[in-house]
Amino acid sequence: MKLGSILGILMLATAIVYGEWKSSKEKRARIVSAGFTSVAAVVGIILLFQPRLPGPTQFVKLIFGSVDQFIK
Repeated sequence: MKLGSILGILMLATAIVYGEWKSSKEKRARIVSAGFTSVAAVVGIILLFQPRLPGPTQFVKLIFGSVDQFIK
């Protein structure tokens, strides 16, 4: 079941990168698009195995929570 999900994520990411690669003329935009899509695919695969990982808002709260208390 998870193997099918992993393959689906990878196929979708590959299709997105291919489409962006064909439509973009700039090398930098191609690299950035491929990088963001690759990171998102890796995060998606990690979340398949560890669905209880904290979200990005909890990460930001962890980092800036002490700054908020310090300002008050």
